Amino acid sequence: MVRFLFLFFIFFLFNNLLLSQDTVSIVSYNLLRFNSSTDRNLDFKNIMEKIEPDVLITQEMMGQESVDNFLNNILKSVNEKYKAADFIDDEDTDIDQALFYNSNKFNFVSVSHIDGYPRPIYIFTLKHLDTGEQFIIYNLHLKASKGGDNELARSDQVKELKNYISETNSNFYIVAGDFNIYSTDESAYKDLFDITESGKGNLHDIININGTYNDPLHAKIHTQSTRTSQFGGGSHGGLDDRFDFILFSDSVMYGDRIFVIDSTYKSFGNDGMHYNSSLNVFPNQEVSMNVANSLHDASDHLPVLVKIIFSNEKIYREVLNVESYSISDEILIYPNPSRDRLLIQSKKNKINNIELYSFNGIKILDQNINSTLYTMNVSDLNFGNYLIIINFKNFSKQVKFVKK
Repeated sequence: MVRFLFLFFIFFLFNNLLLSQDTVSIVSYNLLRFNSSTDRNLDFKNIMEKIEPDVLITQEMMGQESVDNFLNNILKSVNEKYKAADFIDDEDTDIDQALFYNSNKFNFVSVSHIDGYPRPIYIFTLKHLDTGEQFIIYNLHLKASKGGDNELARSDQVKELKNYISETNSNFYIVAGDFNIYSTDESAYKDLFDITESGKGNLHDIININGTYNDPLHAKIHTQSTRTSQFGGGSHGGLDDRFDFILFSDSVMYGDRIFVIDSTYKSFGNDGMHYNSSLNVFPNQEVSMNVANSLHDASDHLPVLVKIIFSNEKIYREVLNVESYSISDEILIYPNPSRDRLLIQSKKNKINNIELYSFNGIKILDQNINSTLYTMNVSDLNFGNYLIIINFKNFSKQVKFVKK
């Protein structure tokens, strides 16, 4: 009973902390050669209304006209609070990166760039109004496609980025964009996480998976392609690649005032059930079919979302991450939310036992597993939030599960 009371207290505290702190929604989204045309505006507006970003990091913007179009005809039609950071239109490429932000939470400070091939990496600096802290966003779009030369180009640009960050004194920064990386074995991916000589410039990926991303076991994290047919200049072939990342500095990953809530990281609209398929093939268990159609038609990429806490006071961050159902410690739980079944997989350690509790502390399931894989039938559960406790030999993990 003491254990249940403690868990109830933790979830109660979690909900109250989220309300009392500034929770900032970060989104990275490749908009697929977005220009001054309004043909896709209704689709993008439909998406923006659902995700309501506080910081929107975009790739493939075709000139200042595209920034003005997206700001004035899409974002401001959702809410007048949005502004655009200064845009740099590089003369050597026809597609660049941009940034939009919630002016009720941030002020724009500056934009600069790191030269590179095939396009610069843009550095946007915002000031968070409540805390006064500077928040830096590195917005990149690395070389596309497979092949040794393309992999080398990605690696070279990542090394330039790491060298730059390692010489700065910034604490609160993220690196986001379209990385075009196919596997964690690729040199560019490894370069991202190399420890620098200065000890600065470290980066962290919440998605803890090894190997090639094009694998049905990794379906929940794929960001491209939303389509199986060719149209609008985008890639096709269905959802089978993870190209779009948001990575975090030491301070954002492990801090106690400004930090990422790892459980909120997701590919918006990806229910894990559309591997090598179009996102709008019925049913989509993550979003309505209306939104799925908009995601399908607007871009060949999905937006990646995460929430970051900004606070002037220290927070016991484990309270906020107790509900984590992200892919961490090589534990995969998907699809979450779910209607009928939940797959629980441990990539390293054998699961001894799984317990399922309602939020009022009633035990619903106590199942011995002795395996690395378990499928839970949740079809008979009532809608709402549940707590899963995954017991290993020497440790346990607590995970929030949502029944749709």
